[in-house]
Amino acid sequence: MNLVARHDPGGAPAPVGRARLLASVTARVLDGQAVAVHGPRGMGRTTFLDLVASGLPAAVVVRIARLGTPGHAAALIAQAFDPSTLEELPERMRSTLLDPRPADWPDPAARLGDALTELLTAQAGHAPFVLVIDDVQYLDELSDHALRAAAVRSLGPGAFGLLLGVGPGDPSPVTGFVPTTSEARDLPVLHIDLPPFAGADTVEMLTEVGMATDTALWAHRESGGNPGLAHEIAESAGEQPTASISRAEHGRARERVHALSETVLTTLRRIAAMHQPTAAVLTRLGGEDAADSIRTAKQLSLLVSEDDYLRLTPGALGEVLLESVDSDELVRLHRELADNASSLPLTRYHLALAGDPSTTPADLAASARESAARGEHDLAAQLYLLAADSGTPERAEWITCCLENAVIGKEARVLHRAIEGAAELTEPHQRVRADIALLELDASSPDELLIAAMHASERYPELQARVLLQRARILLGTHELRTALELAQRSVELAARAGRPDLEVDALTVAAAASHTLGEGSARGLIEKASALAGPPRPGQVHTSPRYIAARFALHDDDLRRARSEFVDMLADVGPDAGYDTVHVLRSLVEVVARQGRGREALELAGRATRAATHFDTPVATTWYIEAIAETVGGSFERAATVSARGVDLAREQGDERYLRRQLAHLGLAQLHLDDLAAAVAAFRELRAIDAASAIRDVTSMRWHADAVTALALAGEVDEAREVLSGIREAVDAWQGAPGVDIAADRAEAEICAATGDLDQARGLATRSATAAADLRLPIEEARSLVTLAHVERRARRSGRSRDAAERAREVLRPLHAEPWATWVQARFPDGAALHTLEPEEPDGQDPLAHLTLTEQQVAALVADGASNREIAQRLHLSVKTVEGTLTRIYRKTGVRSRTQLAALVLGHGSR
Repeated sequence: MNLVARHDPGGAPAPVGRARLLASVTARVLDGQAVAVHGPRGMGRTTFLDLVASGLPAAVVVRIARLGTPGHAAALIAQAFDPSTLEELPERMRSTLLDPRPADWPDPAARLGDALTELLTAQAGHAPFVLVIDDVQYLDELSDHALRAAAVRSLGPGAFGLLLGVGPGDPSPVTGFVPTTSEARDLPVLHIDLPPFAGADTVEMLTEVGMATDTALWAHRESGGNPGLAHEIAESAGEQPTASISRAEHGRARERVHALSETVLTTLRRIAAMHQPTAAVLTRLGGEDAADSIRTAKQLSLLVSEDDYLRLTPGALGEVLLESVDSDELVRLHRELADNASSLPLTRYHLALAGDPSTTPADLAASARESAARGEHDLAAQLYLLAADSGTPERAEWITCCLENAVIGKEARVLHRAIEGAAELTEPHQRVRADIALLELDASSPDELLIAAMHASERYPELQARVLLQRARILLGTHELRTALELAQRSVELAARAGRPDLEVDALTVAAAASHTLGEGSARGLIEKASALAGPPRPGQVHTSPRYIAARFALHDDDLRRARSEFVDMLADVGPDAGYDTVHVLRSLVEVVARQGRGREALELAGRATRAATHFDTPVATTWYIEAIAETVGGSFERAATVSARGVDLAREQGDERYLRRQLAHLGLAQLHLDDLAAAVAAFRELRAIDAASAIRDVTSMRWHADAVTALALAGEVDEAREVLSGIREAVDAWQGAPGVDIAADRAEAEICAATGDLDQARGLATRSATAAADLRLPIEEARSLVTLAHVERRARRSGRSRDAAERAREVLRPLHAEPWATWVQARFPDGAALHTLEPEEPDGQDPLAHLTLTEQQVAALVADGASNREIAQRLHLSVKTVEGTLTRIYRKTGVRSRTQLAALVLGHGSR
């Protein structure tokens, strides 16, 4: 089965998860470049090469498949060419290629290289072509030398492209390692490593062949995004019961490790036994053998890297590796890891698993507390469980702590046992804490647990505060906002009465979030009060702290400099093991840089967030949302639409209204800019219905409202567009912040005016929007407003001004790498396009400023503000030389001779 491509009704292959890379590689090889594509087993390398080859006008495809005798690969290459081309070669060269017998040749590499060169030259003489060779790792040495010699000889520009596929070879029978591909890396070609699939891609691939979404998500996690392995895992699961799936997983894992050498198995067993394994520790233990074992395991798709950490794929592989060793060897393994542990808690963890009597339950609990304080909640959970297994009187407290930390740290390995232990708890404080942790784990049916928790806490204000706070958090997530706000405020009162400022801070923070979403002005005061009471955020809970929420409010207020500074500091503080903290801080940074138009940075940060989320088992809904944000500024609107559509489907399946709103907003944005107006309007109408039902009036955090106005106006639904616009204006007045929302509202109103024929009003609104966006350094908003202005000017038959506005939009976007927006502008206003060249521009009367282009108007306005040429250049993203030339044109058109006269003219006309 084709694992990476689906087929459209017309029969042409459509890539899943590889569209951007496919286009890039195809363009390069068509330009005569040489490209080598690398990938481990199952990564879809062969399918990718087939997709590239199918898009080429002329390709010769060769698959080597195995290592052969000297000259074997060269013969396979020759046999792939048309026989008529081979007939053009001299007899001696033809026989050299088809039947190489190098033993009798004085210089076999030169002879074979000459023959290959002649063959490539003959083919290029007919038409430019690309030679596609898969499984280059099986090139025999003689063919390798000959191909290198032929490839570097000039056949004429653009006559010959080379595309290579490099996969893992077979493990050496001597060392047990997969041979390195360093020789292939030495080739003078562009080397590309096929990346693993994102979660949305795996889901798309597997649901296309009938797999359920939940199965696809599980297969993605277990495979580390390897499409071949994901398909294998999902297919073996099918409709089997859980127990059968587990047996199938273990059976498959045993097959995959069966042929591995003992050296490789030793490294993999260490990984299976370690908490958060890293290559650095393994190399310290095993030297170069460990490094080669890690490389071999990755090539065989047994191991993936997630930032600094390593993870076995699938997860059952770890259990299989450890069940194959006897108890004495397992003790030796844990003692070795204890001796090389990087911290005292890790040392005690491994000593406890080795049965060391010197490590007491109290020691383990102390180390658990230390780990939790550092944000290592997954390790803390395991240590608390080891302490509880001793059966001491502290067992109930340690089981409670184990459950709390396992839920925060997503430590699935101990969660089941912790839940079983929590069922035995009877002491009210422990019972309530356990119930709250279980609610955090699954809030889908909270009523029974909440009733029990409220009953147990009725005589304890502190416990009541905890229960009400947890209920408020659940309601905040389901958009029952007014009740959430009331419960959070009641929790504040109870926490204050109990003398628990930490709980009071948490409740104030939830109240601020609810108030903000309701669009109420009290949100700022609540978060300021929480910040004044708060100490340093608890590790693992930074993303729910007042500092984090205050930084989110700064983002919503368009105070991007402050927001970015806060989130960067938080990211440095949370550390690599912070799980949800890392993912959510990265998500917020993606939103900041997206607002700033930093496309490449958005994609890089989103990639980091995805890797961290995968390692810490964060719900995929979060990572898809982050990816959608990044794609809309640094990737493509097509990709953003794909990811968001998958996110919408998943949110519907899981009944997750919060992520349904978020993904609908980005889906509507992408569809609007892909000119799918009907779909965009449908997405925005659904958002309106959700917000109306939940009394959500906030327009600052999810900024879909102005896009909805634009889509409705363009679709001819002007009355509805005005209704949405009125809601934006009212909400902004109530919130008294977020100038970016005002900027977008002006642009959206310009679209309404243009749709109703009021082009003068549309021009004024679009110009005001673009100028304000430039002042606030919101480049995407500025470019979008300039495009709106260009469309208005074009409708008014003012082609020069239309071209000028479109060029200014391109200038704003050019340094940002905001690819979707740059592509969108270019598609609507190609460089140098003469718009309405046969239609005269409408005269503007005797106003000397009316003849200025948009850029000239903006420069003139800034001169009137007293800005220097350098300051104007910085504000408008121009060079100083361009500003000087623009001023010269302004002086000529207006008849003024100095900056003072120009300022007087601008101020006198009220043109600012």
